[in-house]
Amino acid sequence: MQQAWSEKTFGPNDVRGPIGPLKHLEKEAKEAQDAVGSDELLEELADCLFLIVDATWRSGFWTTDLLNAAVAKLDKNKDREWPSWEGADPNGAVEHVRE
Repeated sequence: MQQAWSEKTFGPNDVRGPIGPLKHLEKEAKEAQDAVGSDELLEELADCLFLIVDATWRSGFWTTDLLNAAVAKLDKNKDREWPSWEGADPNGAVEHVRE
């Protein structure tokens, strides 16, 4: 349903690839950050989800591929070393330790 609408509205993936949705995701992610604590947050997060799904199929993958990759990535993240979140900026990112 989302793919058909996106292709009709923004063009087919053989003409428009994943870069456009990923660039748009940067903008929508900022809007989601600005919407934290408001009634608009869930809608902004939905925009981010649509753009991730759009970039996925425009890259030749299925949503199930994305979900499988997310499960694999979670396993990888569990094996990484992470700094303590205690005392960190509550609005800052907590990233894994890089060697």
